[in-house]
Amino acid sequence: MDEIETIRRFLRAVRRRAALEAALRAGSLTTAGVLATLLVLALCAVHTGPATFWPTLTVGVLLVLTGAGLGVGWLWPLRRLRTDGEMARYVGRRHPPLASDLLSAVELRVPSGGLIPHGGSPSIAGAFQAAVAASVRPLDPTRLVPLSRVLRALAALGAAALLLIAGLLWAPAVRDGLGLLLRHPTRFEGAAVSQEPLIGDVRLTYRYPDYTGLPPRVIEGSTGDVVGLKGTRVSIETRTLRSARQALLLLGESGEAGELPATVDGGHGLNATFTLRDGGSYRVWLSPLIGRPVREARSHRIVVEADRAPEVEILGAADRLELAAPRPVEVAYSARDDFGLDGVDLVWRVDDGPEQRLPLRTAGGARTVQGKTVFEPPSAQLGPGARIAYHVEARDLDSVSGAKTGASRTLYLIIQNPRENLDERLARQREILDRLLATLADRLEMQLDGGATRPAPSPAAAAALQLGSWMGVHQAEESHLALLGRTIDEERRSGSASKPLLAALSGVADRLGRLMRDEAALLVAVRGRVDVGASPGPGFARLAAAGTKHAVELENAALMLDDLIGRQRLEDLAELGRELTNAHKRLQDLLARYNATKDEALKRQLERELRDLRARIQELAQKVAEVKARNEVPAEWQNMPNLNEALAAAEKLDALLEKGDTKSMAQALAELGQRLQSLQQMLGKNSDDFGSERFPQENRAATEMMKKLGDLEGDQRGVADDSQGLAGEVDQEATRRQKAQAEELAAKAREKVEALRKKLAATPPRDLGEVAEDELHRAQESVRQLRRLLPAKDFAEAKKESERAASSLRRLRRSLDDRNSQRKSPAAASEAFGEEMGGAGKLAQELASDLEKLVPRPEEALSPGQRQRSHALGERQGSLEERAQQLADELNKKGNLVPGADKAGGELREISQQMGEAGGDLDRGAAREGAGKAQDAADRLAKMRNSMSQRQMGQGQSHREPVRIPGADESKAPREWRQELLDAMREHAPEKFREQVRKYYEELVK
Repeated sequence: MDEIETIRRFLRAVRRRAALEAALRAGSLTTAGVLATLLVLALCAVHTGPATFWPTLTVGVLLVLTGAGLGVGWLWPLRRLRTDGEMARYVGRRHPPLASDLLSAVELRVPSGGLIPHGGSPSIAGAFQAAVAASVRPLDPTRLVPLSRVLRALAALGAAALLLIAGLLWAPAVRDGLGLLLRHPTRFEGAAVSQEPLIGDVRLTYRYPDYTGLPPRVIEGSTGDVVGLKGTRVSIETRTLRSARQALLLLGESGEAGELPATVDGGHGLNATFTLRDGGSYRVWLSPLIGRPVREARSHRIVVEADRAPEVEILGAADRLELAAPRPVEVAYSARDDFGLDGVDLVWRVDDGPEQRLPLRTAGGARTVQGKTVFEPPSAQLGPGARIAYHVEARDLDSVSGAKTGASRTLYLIIQNPRENLDERLARQREILDRLLATLADRLEMQLDGGATRPAPSPAAAAALQLGSWMGVHQAEESHLALLGRTIDEERRSGSASKPLLAALSGVADRLGRLMRDEAALLVAVRGRVDVGASPGPGFARLAAAGTKHAVELENAALMLDDLIGRQRLEDLAELGRELTNAHKRLQDLLARYNATKDEALKRQLERELRDLRARIQELAQKVAEVKARNEVPAEWQNMPNLNEALAAAEKLDALLEKGDTKSMAQALAELGQRLQSLQQMLGKNSDDFGSERFPQENRAATEMMKKLGDLEGDQRGVADDSQGLAGEVDQEATRRQKAQAEELAAKAREKVEALRKKLAATPPRDLGEVAEDELHRAQESVRQLRRLLPAKDFAEAKKESERAASSLRRLRRSLDDRNSQRKSPAAASEAFGEEMGGAGKLAQELASDLEKLVPRPEEALSPGQRQRSHALGERQGSLEERAQQLADELNKKGNLVPGADKAGGELREISQQMGEAGGDLDRGAAREGAGKAQDAADRLAKMRNSMSQRQMGQGQSHREPVRIPGADESKAPREWRQELLDAMREHAPEKFREQVRKYYEELVK
């Protein structure tokens, strides 16, 4: 049994070697086949393109190939060698000398029962098996089963691997193909590309966002490109040219932006709806009943138009306007948007403070708005040197991306620091005065010693030294004279100095200039002789004689300049005193409001005002001390108040405010007011006395002008009061006569106004047009005014507003008719709106006729006695007009004597024209109109007189009239002329010039 076991061990060893050889060979060949198959599939995938079947096909082919290779090359051989007999035959084929014996030895194996098959001797069989076992012992299984075929398989594997690696390294197609084999493609990649159109008869429907107010738009026969505003909902209706069970819209150039579902009706109708958010493109993707999906080769564009921010323009008096004191500033603005405006604000900032807004207009969806406003920042925030930056902002109605804001350019308003400017000017004037006095002293010394300031070794040297002294004085005076001329020019430009004083200073400067030229000629002659060593002769004597005239003129200039400095200094102190009393009045008002409301905001404002008052008192005290220290005014006008008591009273008031003792505060504030009033009177008296003493001619002329203006104002107020009384009587009589009729007519008028308001509230067509839109807004504004005027029984103004509304509606109807006539088929909504506006126009005209019955003509309203009184008032007003014109001529003549008289003369001439208009109204019996104009003339006279009183004291004009935009009101066209222009605007212009013509007429009617 040992022999047969030896044989079996040998056979098992050979079987293992054969299994190893088969496994290595089958694995190598299978792997080589797999790599070669991958290479072929990659090339096929590149040629075919991405497809959804590639990953499945690749995995399937590789699995089949792997299974087949392992089964045929490894499992099948192993299955054949599973028995010892098959192994004996396998060894026999590899080692023929042993083939028969080895097979026989295996077949003669003694079974467990001990009997040999077919009979035979067990001993003989054992001996035979022992001989075979001895034969197999020296055999090596590795030699029987060499691995040569494995090496060939590995070579094939290496060749396939090298080929694949080379393709990956140097053939992009192989890399791309392998990527396609292993990646599941997108719908875009997995679809076949159709060079033929997939859709036809494209119909696009645009539904714009609600805020645009645009109607839906349908485009037939479109190419499929979509162009619309962001937020627009687009519907695509088209017909597919191939049968399809599914359709999609692939977004983006390669489908990277996603996909949109589309519905397919009946296999050929395709519908899709989406909202425009971002630009890009799309392609139609169709999946047929059988086969590979297909997509378009060319994409369709998606263009999202941006809703631009509003365009805003601003127009002011100047880009950088400097004002001596806070004043209102007129600002014009215009804003436009492509779809509609929400609101317009004026935005401003003081220095680096927070932005503040002032709503100007609620546009209500209008595409274009324009207007004017008067911008007046709170004076409490505007100290000297404040810088205000302001601009206009407009918001649109974009509810998709969010409201966008457009801003105009920024304008600047600068509040000057008048005291700082005054201090600088006075410092320059004081410096010039000191230099003139130094030059005067040098001149006087030259007169005493003849210019010989130190001994000289010889007459020639002495002459040279004396000439040098004269030339030094001459050059110093020349430079000081140039500074004096510059000062005169500055004062003349400011307009605050006395014109006679400036004229006298100019005369002194001119005379000094002539003397300087003469002296320069003498110096040249003397120098010519001294340079050659000759005797100067009478040259120095002539210089001394001319120097006397210089001293006289220099003395006059110094005295006049000293008077100018003293006057400005005293006027500045008086102005500070007035500011203190004005600040005290504001404190009284704030304290009264705080006591009534106990508002903490008012308390904080009180604290700020008190701090400002203390600072002003301290500033005044410092200036008073400086005036005394510099001795800028003579001693008789240095009687300055003691400000310590006023400052102590202000500090006491501050302490009481902190405690909240409002009762004691009122008493302390009253005591402070008395001290400040006394202080103002003392400072004002100093300034007045100085002006009367040093400038008597100007003072007398100004006093005379003020008296005449006061008399004219008093007489004008008498005419205005009498006219008001007459107008009141006429109104009462007219009311009494028409009381019953007026109530009935007024009630009917109010009903018609409400009916007119409802008609004007009708929804206008989308394409109303700018001209018609403006006329509609004017009519609506007139109706709003009528609803205010009728309850107030101001029937005269109500009649004018109703006539304006009727005119606006007529123009609106005409504009609508013109637009409809240009269309082949006018929209039903536009025609209906035109009919509605026509009915509104008739209603407005009826309203005007009814109101005319409530406004009797002047000749019908006045009784004979009242008519006589009105005629007499007209004559009185006419005589006052003549007096005003004469006084205006007188002011113009005295413009060189009284500061501001020439400007006041022009203003008084305008007031006289208004007096003439009032006289004409009174003469024809229009008492109400004449009384209003007469009262306005009286108010203007009072305002002008106050301004002149301030200018008389050299103060800047501190009125609160708005700073107007230059040229904005130069043309006041009558309504008829404006109407002609509006009519001309509606005439058809050539298409290429239509926009330019429209802008031209819009500019004309502004």
